[in-house]
Amino acid sequence: MKKLFLFLSLFLVALSFNTCTNDDDDIPDEILGKWRLSQIFVKIGPESEDYMPSECEKKTTLEFFENGTYKESDFEFNDDTYTCAALAPVNGTWKNLGNAKYDISGIDFSDFDIPGVTVNMETKITFPSSKMLMEFSGTVTYEGVQVAVLIKVTFIDNDDFVPDTIISKWKMDQQFYNNVEENLTSCDKSMTIEFFDSAAYEEKDFELNEALQCIALETKKGYWRNLGSNMYEISNLGVDEFKVTFANNKMSIEFTDTEENQTISVKYIFVKVTS
Repeated sequence: MKKLFLFLSLFLVALSFNTCTNDDDDIPDEILGKWRLSQIFVKIGPESEDYMPSECEKKTTLEFFENGTYKESDFEFNDDTYTCAALAPVNGTWKNLGNAKYDISGIDFSDFDIPGVTVNMETKITFPSSKMLMEFSGTVTYEGVQVAVLIKVTFIDNDDFVPDTIISKWKMDQQFYNNVEENLTSCDKSMTIEFFDSAAYEEKDFELNEALQCIALETKKGYWRNLGSNMYEISNLGVDEFKVTFANNKMSIEFTDTEENQTISVKYIFVKVTS
């Protein structure tokens, strides 16, 4: 099953979409315009997962034109360099078949020639609440095992996209352990963390040396991702998930940790750097 999940994940990344024109020339097809990737849901047999793309992946767009062509612009995050790179654009054609069914060039499932894999999928596109929902449903047979598959890819109107609130530079202000505030020195408060729209972040820490000089430590780098419901994934910090909230130009990061077999609650409060 893990191999199948991996195959479908790679399949989703490689998707090149196309669609169609409406039979009624007087009514513009709802698909026309520029759409930005928002969310992915995958269900394989009884197992399902809601995947929240990173801010880098959310740069991916599909733009559909009246002449029956489209352009796909994909972005990929590099875990080694912590950079977001644009991939080569994909161009194709689209056609509306009616009843929410679309003919998508570049994704003819019958053309897949992967030993041991048979894909039998149907494409449906709807437009709930000013969004575009692409649904791929059917079966995938892998190494003789057939499972039902449902993939939902949600796009929003590119003009409706709002950058994540976390994207900014933040400076340490307060720190709490088990709801008790710690005394921070001015050197401690020199610490900053900056989140970029590439899905990367940089953390700059400081400490007092033996001469009581506040010196900069090596900059930490990593990636971040909004998981929804105020939960974030921030790599290289030793905790899987963080609760992040925002109010009055401040950001609170909360999580639980274990020290000497005891679970403690940790809360950091940062102030937004505005200049």
